[in-house]
Amino acid sequence: MSNYIIGIDGGGTKTLGVLFNEKGIECLRAEFGFSNFSIDEKRATENIMKTVEALTKNLQKSDRIMVMMGISGATKIKNKDDLIDQIQKRYHVEAELVTDALIALYSIDRHIDDHVIMAIGGTGSAVMMLEDNHATLLGGYGYLFGDEGSAYHLVIEGVKRMARSFDEGISLSPMQRALASHMGIKTRDDLVSFVYSQTKTELAHYAKVISESALASDEEAYTLLKDEAIGLALQVVMASKRFQSQRTIRIGLRGGFILNAPFVKNIFIDYIKQNLPLSEMEDHPNEAVIGAYRLAIKKLTSEVTSW
Repeated sequence: MSNYIIGIDGGGTKTLGVLFNEKGIECLRAEFGFSNFSIDEKRATENIMKTVEALTKNLQKSDRIMVMMGISGATKIKNKDDLIDQIQKRYHVEAELVTDALIALYSIDRHIDDHVIMAIGGTGSAVMMLEDNHATLLGGYGYLFGDEGSAYHLVIEGVKRMARSFDEGISLSPMQRALASHMGIKTRDDLVSFVYSQTKTELAHYAKVISESALASDEEAYTLLKDEAIGLALQVVMASKRFQSQRTIRIGLRGGFILNAPFVKNIFIDYIKQNLPLSEMEDHPNEAVIGAYRLAIKKLTSEVTSW
């Protein structure tokens, strides 16, 4: 009998599954379509099943297999226990379902006594903290509450500046003109009509327009990006104050905006260095499936001594 762990990271674009042996060495990976339960629970379930099947088909029934699934929208699924039971019976495995954010949190490298903070800056934003294996989510309430430090919030701040220019009867700035051109906006009414017809994700797409303006030395665009970086950093500083003991804090960054938008990552890191001297930045982001593997090991070693 051999021991294996399957880590699954499921989101709105794809479902990635990796088969690890008990030493954490990758043996096989499989990728299928999205598995965000908030989009389509039935299709998400189908893609998860395909992933588990692809990774278990060459294993023996006598092998012990633990499947740790970190899936977007996991808190929204209607029949979580039924899904887990179905997977366990069909593929002769042990299974657990958690959020994709939790496996990302556990993917951050740390020493055993370190506190951990994960700053998520993508379409939206949130912060997660880990203390003695207890995870806490801060922020992440959605766009109506702010979402500072995200692509969506950046665009909204740019749109607000356009609105003020219309109200003051002054010409749009170069950055505002670039936004207006890409959005097809010429008048105040166009602005209102456009913004209220877009989803959060669609609006976040226009963050690249502001980024391009900043790279072209537009001071207004740079200021907006700087404000987002500091807005997310402030949430991390707030999270750090909730730790019950003073230890080194490992900080990991996740999300396309914080990692890829120009200037944002460097401004964020500089602010953290100045305000959290006991912190260390993660060297490089691991795949979230690494966190799924670590969570599975944690669960198994707490139950048995011979894994």
